Amino acid sequence: MRCPRSSRRSRCSPPSRQDARGAADMTAEASLRAAPAVVVAQEDGRLVALDAGARRLLGDALGRECWRAIGELRDAEGLPCRTHCVRALLERGTMAAQHSRVLLGGVRHSLSCLALDGRVVCLLSPASDQRPTAWQLLSAREREVLRLLSEGLTTGAIAARLELSEATVRTHVEHMREKLGVSTRAALVSRGYTLGFLG
Repeated sequence: MRCPRSSRRSRCSPPSRQDARGAADMTAEASLRAAPAVVVAQEDGRLVALDAGARRLLGDALGRECWRAIGELRDAEGLPCRTHCVRALLERGTMAAQHSRVLLGGVRHSLSCLALDGRVVCLLSPASDQRPTAWQLLSAREREVLRLLSEGLTTGAIAARLELSEATVRTHVEHMREKLGVSTRAALVSRGYTLGFLG
């Protein structure tokens, strides 16, 4: 770093780690507004996978307890993260889900956590203030399937509840994925909350 001749040495020293961290936090929060963050926690609550959005937001959080990594986000309000929350969600069974609306840096977000194959997948995404476009509108049956997905029901359980075949339920899920532009059930439920289809 070059300093002007007239400035004192202390004024032109490299930025401190705290200054760099603050800049990284600002960048992470700004980038989260455009892209969601996904983390995967194993049964003991430790993070075993983070996507690029989560890495921007949380830094190198692999191996950290999920509730700590997410719970310590700067300027976050309404986070449901607690000690052993991963284990509690897993005890509710496969496809059990928890959805929360939170504020991060003053911006509304949706946090959806889903138990899946002995792990919990959490998706943090900015809430949309817009209404769904015409091509995103869901049929009454699709909304029923989405509501049951948000309650953590499996394809078989949804089929039994609605007296449909499992293939029909899978077709509804696939149509909703296409309409809402997502690739996973967890993202589908999160997008459902974001667009106001769910509570």
